Amino acid sequence: MELGEDYIYNGLALEALLRKPFVDYSFPKARSLSFKFDFTRESEHSSDDVTIPPDIEAHIRAFVRHIKQIAPMLQRVFMMSTRRVGGRTHLPSQQFNNLVAQICQSLGDIEFSIFCRPIHVEPSLSAVCRLAHFDGEGGSIESMVQLARHNAPTLQYLDLNLLGGEDITGLIKNTDGSYVQYPCLHTLKLQTMPFMDLSRRPVFPGAVPFPCLRYLMLVLTSPIGDDTPFRGNGATLEHLDLYLTLDIAKELRRNKVFTPISHPRLQYVRLGWNPGTSELKPAIDRACMQFGLSIGPDAAMREFTMPLTATGIGSLTTMLDDHKRIQVLELQNSPMHILDVIALLNTLPLLSHLHTKTSMTDPLPDSIAKRELPAYVIANYPPMGKRFRCWRISYSSNFNYQITVRWALLLALICPILDYVAVSDSSRELFMAHMKEMIASNGFRQHASRLRRLLFGGWSNHIPNVKTVLAKMDAKAIKN
Repeated sequence: MELGEDYIYNGLALEALLRKPFVDYSFPKARSLSFKFDFTRESEHSSDDVTIPPDIEAHIRAFVRHIKQIAPMLQRVFMMSTRRVGGRTHLPSQQFNNLVAQICQSLGDIEFSIFCRPIHVEPSLSAVCRLAHFDGEGGSIESMVQLARHNAPTLQYLDLNLLGGEDITGLIKNTDGSYVQYPCLHTLKLQTMPFMDLSRRPVFPGAVPFPCLRYLMLVLTSPIGDDTPFRGNGATLEHLDLYLTLDIAKELRRNKVFTPISHPRLQYVRLGWNPGTSELKPAIDRACMQFGLSIGPDAAMREFTMPLTATGIGSLTTMLDDHKRIQVLELQNSPMHILDVIALLNTLPLLSHLHTKTSMTDPLPDSIAKRELPAYVIANYPPMGKRFRCWRISYSSNFNYQITVRWALLLALICPILDYVAVSDSSRELFMAHMKEMIASNGFRQHASRLRRLLFGGWSNHIPNVKTVLAKMDAKAIKN
């Protein structure tokens, strides 16, 4: 069940309505209740902005009194913002905290989730509510960390955006110096600005605060100076989203965090890179390759993303040879030609989705006329990629439509279910025009019935990518 914030601002009117004998405003089967709060930019002014009534506290009390009447089987409450941008919410922080406290006190032992930014959430709420999910940004880091620590026994999902590279020692350590443990936490996201002073990051020797993590995201820079986020969760970790820096890569190698048998359930790995750092890209490429090699074949890896630029296909296939179960491979910065794609298909028999750039070097023999290339490829390359459906191509300034279209058509002749060759929206129309023209040309014309299927698949939104998977994982984490 989902309600907007106007229900709260008109709590007294709702109370009067519920007194009417002919009104049945109940949801007997509803198990969860979501409050939607509208966040607007400070610069935006709308004539239909909600006005906070002067007696807001009376409205809140009236609304809370009747929650059980509206949803008698309620088990979970979500406080959510409709837009995640900087600015304000109509409901001031004090009233927001009062609303949360009163709902918790009225409903008793109920699971509470807060996904509102940038509201300042008071740590005192820990005394009255059992917090399961917390997504914090824009308030005091000290208060958010204190709220998370106080809810450590029940917290399942934690997302903190550290805008200024703040110290989060309080997330791991109690005031008496003992370590905190989050036994139910399955999702942890820590987003830190890249300019934070790495030498001041805290370390926590011996701490195992997150023993049951399934989803770990460390964006731009880890706010923790050692391998603490990875400890104790090798048997449970399924999804890793990590901006790989040289110091993090070194720390992971030094502590042997990833070994051939350490992460048997790891399915989704996304390695990012912060281009604003001074670290040389070839060094990051090597670190990515070493990281891939450190994840053993016992991992159940299905999706892998790396920010590679110039790694040779031989090194790449060697690294991927231990990961035959990969279905989605995203190498969006890696220029590849048709023979590179063929090498990947031979290495990864279950590959269904591939995201790359295209190389401007055509490896096919110059001695063969363009009209003879389809017969040449069919004769020299047996059918492959029996699950390969989608090739997503990143656009670059020197993008060559003719070469890329030719490779796509040739791949379709040896990959039986390749139906989607996706390009960016800005280049889609021209790409499709080249494809139609080439299908009608000598050599390809006799395969037109097969190749025309590609004309209906050059839409970028047909290709599931890592963002889609992340969204699904988020939804699953919240639901569970």
